[in-house]
Amino acid sequence: MLYKKLSGGERVFIMSKLLKLSMLSLVAFAAVSILSVGNTTPVSADNGEDHSADAVNTAETTETTGPTYDYVAQPGDSYTKIARKAVQTYGAVKQVNLSQAQIIAAETFLTQEAGSPSLNVGEAVSIKESAVDAAVKKAQGLSEAQLAMWQKYVAGVNFNTDKVGQAS
Repeated sequence: MLYKKLSGGERVFIMSKLLKLSMLSLVAFAAVSILSVGNTTPVSADNGEDHSADAVNTAETTETTGPTYDYVAQPGDSYTKIARKAVQTYGAVKQVNLSQAQIIAAETFLTQEAGSPSLNVGEAVSIKESAVDAAVKKAQGLSEAQLAMWQKYVAGVNFNTDKVGQAS
């Protein structure tokens, strides 16, 4: 009964954090759902089988030319975190300034385009620079009202990607 051992303040703190995470998850799900209207890419349930390579490999075979951002998934990584690193790397290399809200939007666009694949530790992930470029341009084209909606997620995102997706 760990719950009974916590003080009132600790319970309130934990519950507020859980509520915040729940709200962020709900809003992120809603954003992804809105972005996926018209998307016909099948997404299978995660039943322990590795279907993520299928989604990534499909994306890789549709365009075989051009530079890529290549990473190897580390413990705790997700496709979204790797997409975030690719967007940040793109911004640094191409000298493109993005707000944190634009980074979140661009990483979400990339993740959605890839079919929101699950990753396994050690899995190779390759994101085409052209896909990152398109996602960044789409994020740069957002209206002030749209950016305000993305801004709501900024407080819950860790933008430090130093340990995300070891370069392959």
